[in-house]
Amino acid sequence: MKDIKSSKLRFINAKATDTRLMGVVGVVVNWMDEAEREIAQIFHLDYEVYGIDGFYHLTLPTESELKALILAVTGGLGGKFVDISFREMVYLLKTAHEVEPNSIEAHVDFDTYLDTFLNWKSDLEKVEIIELFHRINPKILNAYHAINYLVMRMIGKDLHSAVALMKYDECLMVLDVLDAPYTLIKNTSTLLSEDEMVEKYKVEALIDFEHKYKLLLYEIDVEKGTHLILSCKQLDELVMSSIEAAFNLNKPEFILVSQLNDEFFERRFAENNPEMMKQTYYQGNLYIEFNANNNHVSQNPYYLNGDIYAMYFFSRSGHMLISSFVKENIEAIDETLVANQAYNESLQFVCELKTDDPVMYDYINSNYETIFDYLSQH
Repeated sequence: MKDIKSSKLRFINAKATDTRLMGVVGVVVNWMDEAEREIAQIFHLDYEVYGIDGFYHLTLPTESELKALILAVTGGLGGKFVDISFREMVYLLKTAHEVEPNSIEAHVDFDTYLDTFLNWKSDLEKVEIIELFHRINPKILNAYHAINYLVMRMIGKDLHSAVALMKYDECLMVLDVLDAPYTLIKNTSTLLSEDEMVEKYKVEALIDFEHKYKLLLYEIDVEKGTHLILSCKQLDELVMSSIEAAFNLNKPEFILVSQLNDEFFERRFAENNPEMMKQTYYQGNLYIEFNANNNHVSQNPYYLNGDIYAMYFFSRSGHMLISSFVKENIEAIDETLVANQAYNESLQFVCELKTDDPVMYDYINSNYETIFDYLSQH
């Protein structure tokens, strides 16, 4: 790779995912160097904690190589790409860097890129920032959509992008009351009253708080038709135990269990699904498939794990477990396995399970050899 510090790069184009309200954005930038070589850079930006937490630099990438990497970095974000200008790209990278200035030190390739990056100036005017946020955020479908995104950004101490949700952005800063970013686990909105112009909601936000949980209560007014937030005030907060939180989060999980008869099936599965997030455990490997969009944020109640389409776990005991909180997803996956003749060649169907509350993660983190051993003791 040619040293970027001694190579003048010419900006060609850039694009970003329309996921800013989720607190994360994927950015792809295309350059041309002095030798007329195409250069692609892919960024994963986190605006709550981690800053620039993903950076990849490719010189003369093949189309398939670039597509696979973009899928791997941004495929789980649930957004689509929109074109952005050079100045908008600089703004997105610089504001992510401000979240965690040390984040770039973890990326080996960034060292040769550092001087150029530090010399960039973020010069977007307020009106340009607002216009950018409207483009890199999805269309708000209903009042729940607006409320869930607003609460998510408040809890994450990332209120900048919430300007796209507000009728009057001057009230945003009074919502910056938490001492650190936390994770919104569940959000429930209840309509209290309405008139021709305004809907008033009571909102209960369950967040992780240190080693416990906290329930934050808000009152939020939403303008009818536009779904813009008119006002938001915090009413109260309650500390909850893990048992109380678990009861609050209960919902059924559907699990498809098969026996693996093909030792290379997992390898092919991983190669064919580069966009899935892989996590390795003592018990085996977990692959997480995310929804193609973030429409789950428009649902009431909102759940943190509502963006998961399905989870695929290849266990050391030789089982493949497929789980989802949506029965139709399991049925669609089962039909795909049948159509691809997986049951004829690689898998032996064992059974379908339905549990009253989520068990997959607990089983994966347990010492039980099979899901059946785990369930017999719980």
